[in-house]
Amino acid sequence: MKKIAFFICLGFSVLFAKSLEEIYLENGIVAVQNAIESNLQSKDYWSNKIKDMDLRYGYYEDDKLLTIVDKKSKNIFLYEYKNGKLNKKFNHEILTGLMGDKLKEGDLKTPVGVYNITRRFVPSDTYYGPVAFSLSYPNIYDQARDRTGGGIWIHGFPMQGVVREDTLKTKGCIAIPNNFLVEYEKFVGDKGGFVLINENSIAEASNDQISAIFAELFKWKKAWSDSDINKYLNFYDKTFVRFDGVKFDRFSEMKKSIFAKKEDKFIQFTKFEITPYPSTSKDKIFRVSFMEKYRTATYKFDGEKTLYVKLDGDKMKILTEQ
Repeated sequence: MKKIAFFICLGFSVLFAKSLEEIYLENGIVAVQNAIESNLQSKDYWSNKIKDMDLRYGYYEDDKLLTIVDKKSKNIFLYEYKNGKLNKKFNHEILTGLMGDKLKEGDLKTPVGVYNITRRFVPSDTYYGPVAFSLSYPNIYDQARDRTGGGIWIHGFPMQGVVREDTLKTKGCIAIPNNFLVEYEKFVGDKGGFVLINENSIAEASNDQISAIFAELFKWKKAWSDSDINKYLNFYDKTFVRFDGVKFDRFSEMKKSIFAKKEDKFIQFTKFEITPYPSTSKDKIFRVSFMEKYRTATYKFDGEKTLYVKLDGDKMKILTEQ
């Protein structure tokens, strides 16, 4: 087999003096795996990998429709993300609810954050226009902060009677004039996608931030795999609340008990999505999801893992997870 420098073979930015083949011949396949894992924990590796991508609205391994809502300017934008490129498909003025974080049912505020389009449907009441898209408010980050309410839609204007362009009438929803809503529907259909709802300005990610999160995710995974409880818990913010309401102190005790067993673990992450999370605070928050494959002698899991994290410099702190 032809000798190829390790960093060229895998596109890594961290240089190794020996090729993969030499590492394998001298120390075996585990040493090769360890060398690769080390690179995945390197911000430089990820910076090189994603340097030519437009990641303003996040990193996605599959094609993604991204709806960007600006409550202040009352505008909606639709982008198609494909192969690291953004293509704008739609833009128009809208109505939204009141400014500020949505805190409770009935406060008439449009929530700030990242939400899935859960379904496309025809409203039973023509007041909401010819078609509507329901959003996944409250998400687990909202729930962890005791946000209440629901029924947040992207919908149209009344099809009968007098149309009142009144912020209060949206009740926290996002309203698009009907002829433009139909245009938006042509692009979105049943494809779904993310809706990023911004308060005062549109939150954007940098490639540097995405690189830092990737490196931190694999450091967190390494601590998890090694049952290194101190390093593992250091990735969690003290305000952490799990999706089921378990707070940091209780979560820590549970993990200490599990890690004390020193079970061999197999953990694999694939299909990453990293999305800048609009917020009314100055914190740099991101929604992170991936497919997780987890195996021990006593437990296995295959499914989606979702984290909401805060980035402070290059350090990641987990705020909530499911």
